[in-house]
Amino acid sequence: MAPSRPLDRASHREILTPSSLNSRLQANFDQHVGPIWISGEIASVARPSSGHAYFSLKDANSLVKAVIWKSRLPRVGAPIDNGLKVLAQGSLTIYSPRGEYQLIIENLEPQGEGALRLAYEKLFNRLTAEGLFKPERRRPRPFWPKRVALITAAGGAARQDFLSAAVKRCPSASVSFYPTRVQGLGAAEEMAAALADLNQWGDFDLVVITRGGGSLEDLWAFNEEVLVRAVASSRLPVLAAIGHSTDLSLVELAADDRAITPTAAAEAVFPDQKLLRRQLGEWRRRLFASAQTLLAQKHERLATLKGRLFRFESRLFLERQRLDNLVESLAKAGRRYLVFSRQKLAGLTRDLAFRSPAQRFKRDRAELSALAKALPLALARRLTHQRRELEILATRLRLISPLGVLGRGYALVTTEGRVLRSHSQAPVGSIIQARLAQGLVIAQVTASLPDPESPKLAVTKGKR
Repeated sequence: MAPSRPLDRASHREILTPSSLNSRLQANFDQHVGPIWISGEIASVARPSSGHAYFSLKDANSLVKAVIWKSRLPRVGAPIDNGLKVLAQGSLTIYSPRGEYQLIIENLEPQGEGALRLAYEKLFNRLTAEGLFKPERRRPRPFWPKRVALITAAGGAARQDFLSAAVKRCPSASVSFYPTRVQGLGAAEEMAAALADLNQWGDFDLVVITRGGGSLEDLWAFNEEVLVRAVASSRLPVLAAIGHSTDLSLVELAADDRAITPTAAAEAVFPDQKLLRRQLGEWRRRLFASAQTLLAQKHERLATLKGRLFRFESRLFLERQRLDNLVESLAKAGRRYLVFSRQKLAGLTRDLAFRSPAQRFKRDRAELSALAKALPLALARRLTHQRRELEILATRLRLISPLGVLGRGYALVTTEGRVLRSHSQAPVGSIIQARLAQGLVIAQVTASLPDPESPKLAVTKGKR
């Protein structure tokens, strides 16, 4: 890499800037380090609004800062939680603004049985809270699927077990095989991609994902989030058969149906044609016997109904005669009611003319005219009475008003805004104000005596 500045001619030293130094270190990382695997414990997880995941991988003595970009998060192989021991694969890079190196992670693998179970529990709780495992989300499996897609390993025993059981039970079974890895790094992504392809093609009634048994680590691909979400969002019904596993995988919980082995999956998907033929023959025999019995019952029922129909026709003839009589009686009653109604209407017309609203309107108008003449007189009397009461109240107010009292020679004495009622409230030297009927006197107290008969004292007058 060329230096950021020419050599210092005096000392023959190469002068670098922080940016050029970081660039040189990055080139060394790319050339000499490349992709690496690091085993450590996740710590200091941070998820900012950008969607990326920042954390550290640590051991007993050191730590390395790491980041997983937002676009890669759905495809990593383990949850990102503090305390989880993982195996991380990625590349080292220099973060130039702070001069720190960090690991850009592409894949994560949980390490150890305990770590796997911890990762399983955390992912199970999170997906359960989202509702991915609700029973009502599961769709019914088709009774007789015409086309079935099988996702499993190409050379595994699961494929052979499924196909053997399918052909044995239903020789005409149509199974399309989509080979993928079912174990190891990237297996979950391959199965999720296969399921996406099958959903896009759409010409299938059911998708079966299966493999044989194994340890929790061997079966871990069926607990990875990318595959679980792919199964839960599949448009086609999915049956999961993860064989010989004591614990249900998350894929089995998210699938529409599950079986314990590949053979059990084939037996659940394809009905036994020989057994169906025997059942069909038995159903045919029962149907024929039931039809014969039902036909005999219907013939007997028809004969009974014919007898009832004859009796009904006889009764219907009698009812017709009765109806004719009722119609004639109704016509006569109608004519009588019509005459009565006309007579009643004539009487009501005469009564209405006698009680005409025009006469009542004339009386009400005369009464309204009299009230209109009396209203001004009553209003004038009321106004005169109110004026007299107002004058009396004004006279009373003047008599009890403080200004009236002051007009008779009294004064209102205060000090510091308080009214004086005792000589003790105005000690010698204090300033008092005397409110008169006309004006204000401000004075300083030279003497304060309890006896109003004391000799006359000199008082210093204040400003007015």
